[in-house]
Amino acid sequence: MKRYRKNGLCMLCIGLLLCGCLVSCGTETSPQNGTSTPMSGSTETVTTEEKQPIELVPISNMGGKEFCIMTTNWYNHAPLDFTDIAPTEQTSDLISNAAYERVLYMEEAYNCYVSRIDVDTGSVTSALAKNTLGGDKTYDFVYLRGTNLISAITGGHLAETSSFEMDFAAPWWDAEGIASLSINNRTYALIGDVSVNHLLATWMGCFNKELVEDHGLENPYDMVKQGSWTFENVIRMSKQIATDNDGTPGMGPNDLWGLDYSRDTVMGILSSCGIKIVEKNADGVPEMVIGKYQAEVQSLLEQLYDRTHTRDRLNFSGSASVFETGHALVLFAAAQNAPTLRFLDVDYGIVPYPKASEESEYISTPAGLYLSLLTIPVTNTNYETSALFLDAFAAYGYQEVRPVFYDNILLRKVGKDEESFEMLQYIFENIFYDIGTIYDITDRQIQDTARTYNSSFVTLYANAGNVWKTKLENLLTKFS
Repeated sequence: MKRYRKNGLCMLCIGLLLCGCLVSCGTETSPQNGTSTPMSGSTETVTTEEKQPIELVPISNMGGKEFCIMTTNWYNHAPLDFTDIAPTEQTSDLISNAAYERVLYMEEAYNCYVSRIDVDTGSVTSALAKNTLGGDKTYDFVYLRGTNLISAITGGHLAETSSFEMDFAAPWWDAEGIASLSINNRTYALIGDVSVNHLLATWMGCFNKELVEDHGLENPYDMVKQGSWTFENVIRMSKQIATDNDGTPGMGPNDLWGLDYSRDTVMGILSSCGIKIVEKNADGVPEMVIGKYQAEVQSLLEQLYDRTHTRDRLNFSGSASVFETGHALVLFAAAQNAPTLRFLDVDYGIVPYPKASEESEYISTPAGLYLSLLTIPVTNTNYETSALFLDAFAAYGYQEVRPVFYDNILLRKVGKDEESFEMLQYIFENIFYDIGTIYDITDRQIQDTARTYNSSFVTLYANAGNVWKTKLENLLTKFS
């Protein structure tokens, strides 16, 4: 896990992004591209030619092969739609245009074609079953959501990815993410730059700059850099600013709130504070560990559900987010909220979710339920060609599509200043995947406590803990 150091971020800069080169946070600075360190005793700089990522993937004539990719929408929720898989024409969407150029590149360089079929989340399992049992091999690859993953695996619809020899050490794959999803050295889901859609599921926080200044609060940007952007301090600031000032008894949408959140962000808040559901032991076997965090979870939920200063917007039907109307200091959201945020009149900044203490690290995590994951149907036995296609497709995405996602979408439309851009880079380059969340071991029961503001996690664990353990054990049998 990369750490946000007190002397600031060592992040991906725009120029290096456009060159497709990564700079790791907290590592030594390497020589600039195009130069190498001179030999001892020499003052001469030796120039070298740096290859672009796509040039690292072998070119091959695939004989006009068409690759069909199933994508899964999230119950017709447009902000989570795929826009970078096989667009058929250029549009005003910058990501879609970069993806369109990728399709043209694959046609020219590899003599292959790419098509896409979009399926609703609730229909994924039946579509996969039809593909498996019917033997029609409609789909070469499938992008499903985290909520579909267990049923796809247990139904026998997915291939184990070791049959497809890809270079997971290459920068266009998230090697740590892929490894974290494996169980007993078997992997059924991949994370990489075949699409940037998975980044939309990443949790991110926002704060109202005007309220910070008007109330003399600490600058959240500075707090992040100094290591003091903790849950305790966020709660303190939230209580400090909350005011019933609309002349109506009780806190309402026109009053001033500290925190604006929704129940699906609860797992992101817990994860950012170091709470894990499942963790692999020394032998790499996943074990249920949420039980040892019972006191911490209950304390966090008690503070989060304090309705004198925090508000779950999903518990107020037809009511707009109080952050969007300028009536909240902090918003807990995800990158998929960007289309709404970028049109706000509110002057806001972007920060990671708060961490547990000043000594701990910031932890970025995705929303496991709607996280998009790349899988390969068991009917795809075209191992060599499929592997080469995915490496080439992802390499081009890393080199050309991902920079557009960062620069044009996040910097210019969402992040309203350079510090927000740096924060977003840090969030996206430091994602941690808790397999307990991705595989939904707790059946949404923890996040659903927000429906009734029930913070008694000790009681919930006593009633449901064994059920969760059994679900994990049943999943492990599928990987044995």
